[in-house]
Amino acid sequence: MEPLPNNFVAVDPRYLTVRTISWALTSTLVLLVALIPALLGLLGAPIPGWLRLTLPLLVVLFALLELILLRRRVAAIGYLERDEDLLVRYGLLVRNQRAVPYGRMQYVELKSGPLERRFGLCQLVLNTAASAATATILGVPAAEGEALRERLVAAGEARMM
Repeated sequence: MEPLPNNFVAVDPRYLTVRTISWALTSTLVLLVALIPALLGLLGAPIPGWLRLTLPLLVVLFALLELILLRRRVAAIGYLERDEDLLVRYGLLVRNQRAVPYGRMQYVELKSGPLERRFGLCQLVLNTAASAATATILGVPAAEGEALRERLVAAGEARMM
């Protein structure tokens, strides 16, 4: 077996901004929910003092930990086009690397949420007959995503015949 090259294509730097905005929105919503016992306590409900402080504090601690790890998580995402397959990697603690053979691809989707569209990014979803072989490439510039989709579809069609 040949060693894997380290020349993976990294995600666009703007994807970190997308993930940071998403982190801020999610953390704010969760913090607001965690503040409900404190608010109820201020209104006279019999809520223990430790609960009023513990929930918001835990939410803030976990949100800060997520923010600290966010840059490294985004940096761990990448893909590599090879002759017979496409490699997709992601993950920090549990590192995942998935090879999707071109001949097994059924279709390639381009997706983008509102934040991704705002920053000109998309994600490619490579679908195969086996759900375990489905892979997603995140943080791809939209134009590059279109071109990559066309290359993958062409490679898949060439391998099927």
